[in-house]
Formats: sequence, structure tokens, C-alpha cells
Amino acid sequence: MRPLFTVTLLWLTLACGREGDVNGESSPADTMSDHGWLTHPTEEELIRGDAVEGSYLVAFKGVPTGTSSAAINSYGIRKQTMHGLADKALGKSELISIDLLANLNLSDPQFSFKPLLDRLPGPSGLELRFHNPKQDRAAISKVQFSSQEAAHTQLHTWYEQGVIWYAEPNYISKPKGVLEDDIITNFNDPVSFPWLDQIAYISTIQYFNENPAVDSPVIAVLDSGVDVLHPALADNIYLNTDGQNQLCLEDLYGCDTTDTKKDVLGRGTVYPAGTSGFNQSCNNEQSNCAHGTHVTGIIAAQDSSYVGVCPYCRVLVVKVVGIKEENGRESFQIEDSAIIAGLAYVSGFTVGGEPLVRVINASFGKFQKSRSVGLFIESLTKFGRGILTVAAAGNEDTMKPQYPAAFEDVIAVSSVDSSSDTPQKAPSSNFGMWVDISAPGSGSCRITSGILSSIPGGLSYCTEGTSMASPVVAGVAGLVLAAEPTLDYDQLRSRVLNSAVPDNLYRDGVNNAFRPRVSGQELVPLLGGGVVNALAAVDLSVEKSDPIFTEKRDAVRPGCGSIGAQGSSWWSLALLLLPLYLLNRKKCRHRC
Repeated sequence: MRPLFTVTLLWLTLACGREGDVNGESSPADTMSDHGWLTHPTEEELIRGDAVEGSYLVAFKGVPTGTSSAAINSYGIRKQTMHGLADKALGKSELISIDLLANLNLSDPQFSFKPLLDRLPGPSGLELRFHNPKQDRAAISKVQFSSQEAAHTQLHTWYEQGVIWYAEPNYISKPKGVLEDDIITNFNDPVSFPWLDQIAYISTIQYFNENPAVDSPVIAVLDSGVDVLHPALADNIYLNTDGQNQLCLEDLYGCDTTDTKKDVLGRGTVYPAGTSGFNQSCNNEQSNCAHGTHVTGIIAAQDSSYVGVCPYCRVLVVKVVGIKEENGRESFQIEDSAIIAGLAYVSGFTVGGEPLVRVINASFGKFQKSRSVGLFIESLTKFGRGILTVAAAGNEDTMKPQYPAAFEDVIAVSSVDSSSDTPQKAPSSNFGMWVDISAPGSGSCRITSGILSSIPGGLSYCTEGTSMASPVVAGVAGLVLAAEPTLDYDQLRSRVLNSAVPDNLYRDGVNNAFRPRVSGQELVPLLGGGVVNALAAVDLSVEKSDPIFTEKRDAVRPGCGSIGAQGSSWWSLALLLLPLYLLNRKKCRHRC
């Protein structure tokens, strides 16, 4: 009896519910919840690059007979007939292609790659008849639409016509740990890469090795242009393939806003200022043309000799540095109009009503304050989740506020030596109560000083200044967003500033002149709340030192060089700092 019982149980199991399938009354999709036959990638998944936009895996009912894979591949061009869909589908401009990948049996996967059986011999010659699994076969195909909207419309039409079982996003898997392992292997040397050690970079990458990044944040670099073909940068340059921002012409690689015209913010000529195209080295007389490429490398470079702070980040290039010819010589300049146009360009990129760009780096500045620039930056902080601007404090060795860094809504970055034990203020770095944070921007670098990063023409070089410190902080903000992309402006700003480490920056014997105390009151920090720390910003479980904060305001009154204070404290601090200010006051420069 046992063999007969076993076969009977097998027959009941396989036969249960099959008749409705034969008659087309139910399908594998019907066992799902409402609209379970179709899933779409979320906006965050598209932003993170977890799914191919407009691309779906579609299970068409049945197996096309007499239709080769090549014929299906040419569907979008020659409109070959597949289940009679050609005449019912969207035009080829919206339905780009259908690629047949595999034929599967949805009800009985075991029959997908085996000969089909109609009956099975039973005991005593009894024949058990089975449902022919051909009825539930599916042609699994990759279907590429021109947009998510086109996909939604056509997939619903196909489902209502009864020609597909289900559709799902074409998701992307990423090899776990490959990038992190390479970085840990190549740069885990505090002696060779002191600035990486100072910001706890390798520990942060190890954190991501165990907790993979969930997003690829976009950081806008407003600068002198970028060599987007540089091999250390090319993979991390944001490409505007969709042409979302209509106010800049031919802006595949970004926008040059130095030459705005009526109804146009600029053009896509974002190659480094002073060159005539990408992948060209700077001439000796055009050393400033390397600036934007160097800054971008500090944020997102991937090279065997140097690495960006946020290798997960993408960079949107915005060229705001123009060239002016006077007496046969070229000079570099940044007009406020170019900055405004650049900010407007950045704000033109959205995903689901939220800003695509979450961080802006501005490694430039001047002492004059533009009300329009300040208002625009403030408005960006309130745009959706908000956009955080990080800016260089400047290289005049003065307390006088420099803008945009000194604006209330901007993180102002001063530069310190890249030694983690004694992060001395860089000799040229500006300082004051308007500075929010410090970052490595100078120190030992091969045979010279500074931070090693990319320069045009596929090369690398060491350069120092607050221009190099600012992208370090911007990169750390990018790391935070790579782990937690939904943080808003206030949360992101707080994570970066609250995790800064003041211990070594303000310990006895280090930067004594930049941590005065007024009438026995609390320490007055003139280099920000501490040195930026990537691990503490990303990993909330890391024990943190209490950073030091002051009220963000214009620290120097015009003409006097003193910090705003009350009573006798005002005079005490004035006597302490006024000689230093007068001694080191320099002519205003646009470059940092």
C-alpha cells in the first residue's frame, strides 16, 4: 500500500488547482497580492543606482514560436511580432528593445530544462495524467523603456491584455567589499597618508565594508572646471544623460556658467579653465586651471596612488571660474553672477521633488558679501531635504570673514597640518569665530607639501590650502549620505560638526594663539569645533569628544579686527588679537 499511497499523494499535490490554470482562469501572478504582478524601483533605489532606469524583467506568457532571439532583440527597431504586441505597444521612441533571456516554467520549474511529460506510469499499469506544463511557460525578457512613466503605462496595458505574467525592476548587484578592500590595502599607512589617518579614513572604509553604502550621493563642485576624462575621476563624474536641466546647453558633463545669456545659464564647456578641452595638461602659466580637478579628486578620486574621501560619491561639475585678458595676460576671476547661475543649475536637478545634489563644495571666496548669493544658499537649505554648502575659509591668514564660507548656512573650513597628533593651523589659513571646522589641507606630501590629488591630463600633484581642506569636509558629508541618504540639511550639518574632534587641535602647546579665553570664560575657538572625523560622523556608535561651538556670526567688525563681545571682555580679546590681524592683513584674493 505504501507505494500506491506515495504516488497518489504526489498526484494530488501536483494536480491541485491545475485545471483553472489550463483554462486560463488563474496564473502564478494571481497568487500575489493586489498589483503584486508588478513592482517598480523606488526613487531612492534609482538614485542609489540599485536599478536600471526604465529597464524591467518581464515574464511574457508562453514561448514565442518561430521567433528567434535576434528577431526579438530587434523588436524596437523592426517591430517584429511577439504575441501580437507590435501593433499594441508604444512607439519605438518609448519602447526601445526587448531581449529574450530564458524560457522558464513558472508552475513547475523542474520542467524548465527537461523534456515535457504528459503521463507517468503508476502501479499495476495505472497511468497518472498530469497537466502539460507548457501552459505555464514564460519568456523571461529584458524590456528597456525610455522612461519609468512609459514602462508603467505599457506594462499595465500588457497585463490587462493578458500577455504577461509579471514584471519586475532590472536591479543591479554590486560586488561586496571589492572597492573597500582595495582602499584598505593601498592606503592603510599613516606615514605615507597622514591626512587620511587624521580623519580616520581607513576605519571608515572598514565600516562600509561591513555596512555597505546604500547611496551614491551627488556633490556639486563649483570651481574652475574638471578634466572629466581623468582616469581617476571618470567613473565618478555625474553624467546628465537625461538632459534634465534645460537651462544649460549640451551639459552632459556639467555646466559652465561664466558666460550666461538670455534664458540660458551656460554651456557644457566645463573642461579646466585655460585649456581648450578635456584630458589636457595645464601650461605653467595656467597653474590655476588644475584647481577644480584637484578639488574633485579629493572628493571622489579612485587611483592606486591617491584616493578621494567619498569613493561612493558622484561629482556634478559646475564651472564658475572665468578668464579675463588684460594687457595680454590672462587672469582668473569668479563673478557673483556665475555663482548664482551655478547654484541655479544645481537646483535644477531633482528626483521625485527632492534635490539630486545634496552637497556643494565652494573652494573660493572673497571678503565682500553678496546678499543674493547668501539668500540663494539659504533657500537651498530649505529645498526638500536641503542642500549643504561647504566652503574654504581662505588663505590670507586673517580673521576677516570670507564669503561664502562666513554665511550662516555654510560650513566654513580652515586648514591644518595633516599630522593627527599635532594638527597645527596652516600658516596661510584664515581663522575666527566664523569658522566651523578644520580639516587637513597641508603637510608632508612626497617631496613637497599639501594633499595629493588629480590634475588635468591624467596626472597628479600635491597642493595645499583651505581649497584642499574644504573638499575633505564635503567628502565626509558625502560619506554620511552614502550611509543615510534621507537625512535633512540640519541633520547632515549636525552629523558633520558634532563629530569633529577638538582634543589635539586645542590641546596645550598646539594652536595656543587660536584658543584664547576671555576673562576666565570658556575657550574661544578660532579654528572651528575640531578636526573633521569621518568615522565619528558616519558611525553613531563611536564615542565622541564634545566639540566646541560658538555663535556663527561675522567675527570681525569692519576696520577693527576684533571679536564682538561685551564689557571688558571685548577689550581683552581686542588687545590679544588686533596686532595679529594688522600684521597679517593681506590684499583680498579670489582664489583659495
